[in-house]
Amino acid sequence: MPDPTPLERLALTHPSYANEQGLRETNQRLEFLGDAVLGLFVGEMLYHRFPDLPEGELTMRRAALVCEESLAQLALSQGLGRRLRLGRGEEQSGGREKPSVLADTFEAVLGAYFLEHGPEETRRWVKETFSPLLDNPPLPLRDARSRLQELAQDRGLQTEFRLLSQDGPPHRPTFRMAALVDGVERGQGEGTSKQEATARAAAAAYQALTAPASEESR
Repeated sequence: MPDPTPLERLALTHPSYANEQGLRETNQRLEFLGDAVLGLFVGEMLYHRFPDLPEGELTMRRAALVCEESLAQLALSQGLGRRLRLGRGEEQSGGREKPSVLADTFEAVLGAYFLEHGPEETRRWVKETFSPLLDNPPLPLRDARSRLQELAQDRGLQTEFRLLSQDGPPHRPTFRMAALVDGVERGQGEGTSKQEATARAAAAAYQALTAPASEESR
């Protein structure tokens, strides 16, 4: 892997690291730019992909695509968590796995990419990254449990959540929950709280139940 450019290094510089090292700049300005670039190009994609959708529906789809959970997952898939420059305190508190930190880093990296490669290349990269998600955008975790329960009720089914495991030290536990629909496990999720793990399990179950393959097998 080639050495990162100065802008790429800056995009991976969390404020906690800058404070400890006495650095003047952090990735926050790049995060601001990346957020604006992402909103523009994802909005453009949705506008062209769904010509008949009203503004409200387009807005909800964009919000789901660029929400914290979605960007955090993309950041993890691209290995940004392990490349982050974090301060000791943030490192010890699990900063490399925090959705808020990961989402901010994704936006900062995108901002750096925009400055280094220009709008057309950035548009191509955003399209390549987000096109697979346009028709089935991620379900925001804050809505996952209620959306799953609504879906199950519409189909006359019952939902249940079950704790599968609890690992890690007391100050940093990790929970794994399962989402069951009519007694059948449909999704699992992990989190640093039961609430977070339940939401992730519900999101996985919702995606499983609404995927085309699931509809055909019902």
